Amino acid sequence: MPAPLNIGSWRQVKSRPDFTAYLQRLSAECENAGDGQAPGMPAARHWTNRSVDGFLWAWVRLLEGRLDGTDLLYEEAPGRPGWQGLAFQLDTLRTYPPTYDRSLAGTVTEPGEVDSPHDLRLYAATLAVDFARDQRETQAKTSHSEWAGDGGGWASGTLSQILESWAAWLGADVPHTHVEPVTWRSVAHQLSAAQIYE
Repeated sequence: MPAPLNIGSWRQVKSRPDFTAYLQRLSAECENAGDGQAPGMPAARHWTNRSVDGFLWAWVRLLEGRLDGTDLLYEEAPGRPGWQGLAFQLDTLRTYPPTYDRSLAGTVTEPGEVDSPHDLRLYAATLAVDFARDQRETQAKTSHSEWAGDGGGWASGTLSQILESWAAWLGADVPHTHVEPVTWRSVAHQLSAAQIYE
């Protein structure tokens, strides 16, 4: 599914191809943030969260502050964030301060259990803890001169790579179940795919 290349703002996102293009833009911006602008790349905006777990913990915090429904989430319909709402959240997460929540550190939530912003919050915490664990295990294997590519659960180690994997998975020319309409559960399935997609 070819994605348009001119998506520069979350406000322009209306469809899955738009969102895919927006993810590609965010990935390039994240990679170039602080390093100057590479030729042909979008201008890098300010990024506070450039680590995978920092980004996920920021999402946990963002969703915690919006569980009562008083903040605008740009929902496509009640209970559904829509592509634009999802893009809005990711744009917000670039600079939203993460907060490690010890009470959620032992939470294990599966994508199929996500039905609400509260559930997605728990799933984002599950992913953040899992990513940190995976990185520790990979580092331990590397420091002991063991081959590090033999069992890490995350295909990518940087936020830029995760965003690119997410875009590649959504843009792949294969049928995707659990993607449309955009629901809190479909967002969890997308995150699950981005975790392992190469």
